[in-house]
Amino acid sequence: MTAAPTDSLSDPTARSASQSSRAYTVYYPSWSDNWFDATGKTLDQVFRASTFARIPATYTHVIVAFARPNFSWAGLQANTWAGTGIDFNSRPSDIKAAIDVLRARNIKVLLAVGGATYNDWAALAAEGHAGRGPTIDALARIMSELGFDGLDVDFEIEGVQAYAGAVKAMRRAVDQAGGGRTLAVAAWSTGADCTSATALDPQCAGKGTTYWGGKAGLERQLVRSYPELATAFDMVNIMSYDARFEHYDGVTAWKQYRELFPSGTIVSIGFQTAPEGWAGGLLVVNNADAQCPGSIILQDSYGFNVNQPYSVERYLQAVIGSTAVNRNRRDGAMLWHAMKAANGSCGAAPLAATGTISQKTASMLSLPYDPALQASPWK
Repeated sequence: MTAAPTDSLSDPTARSASQSSRAYTVYYPSWSDNWFDATGKTLDQVFRASTFARIPATYTHVIVAFARPNFSWAGLQANTWAGTGIDFNSRPSDIKAAIDVLRARNIKVLLAVGGATYNDWAALAAEGHAGRGPTIDALARIMSELGFDGLDVDFEIEGVQAYAGAVKAMRRAVDQAGGGRTLAVAAWSTGADCTSATALDPQCAGKGTTYWGGKAGLERQLVRSYPELATAFDMVNIMSYDARFEHYDGVTAWKQYRELFPSGTIVSIGFQTAPEGWAGGLLVVNNADAQCPGSIILQDSYGFNVNQPYSVERYLQAVIGSTAVNRNRRDGAMLWHAMKAANGSCGAAPLAATGTISQKTASMLSLPYDPALQASPWK
């Protein structure tokens, strides 16, 4: 089995992230990672061999996608991903070496549980409500053995009770692993919206009822039904995309989420390159680039006219310029995902790509600029 590298990282292209700046989180698709063998390699050699280890240092946090909620882990000694749902091509021991490199570069590494395709939350939710269980223990163990800095809750189905159980379980696992680890959540685009179920919430007074159904209002219901969970998350990353442009505004969503969570929680606005999961919204970098249908937000969830750009610039301006009394100095941004290409244009302007989104974010959030953002696969 590969031993963790013990040398220092000296490659001049291995830039370091800032953990005192605003947060900028990126998801990393484990299924797109290259195969490499870390056996006997130094930190510098692992950095050069592993795409994962070379994630640009403009990102403060990288979240590995995805582990299954009905998770099991045979331990690092077994050196297999069986039972985890994680899709790296290399062995756990090799990925541990890459995580060692990322941590040496001051980049926090989290493991996402769930996602759009892993929806079997029943056992984990039950363990959360019970306060203990083997899945919690397995999640705590993989964090400790591979060096993950925390977990990310990606609960993409309906059901407040199951959601609450999942959050409790993952918070327990994070605390059990120790070391001040982080619990993040991928919050639904309309999850903080006001619905008929939250009509009595004081924050919903005068707002009306959202256009959306389904999971709309789920995060609001979660923290109102289980008040103790309002402080369970260290970081909330809003999936402020995949809702087109006719009846959804990510700025409105971010303001609602920021109001919903306490000041100790980082709340970040989310970006995705086009085409999005529900095609139609066309993210551009600058306000002036919004020159085509899909790049202008028409209305928010409550039917109020917006007619403002769907742009990185406008979204980040809302975060930077916030005067919310409970704002966090590290409120920032999130990107799905690190290697998702964008093609096409918006009038005379290009659509936002991973590299141009991140370059704009680095500039506006005063983050370290990593030249790797101009190179494949990060551009």
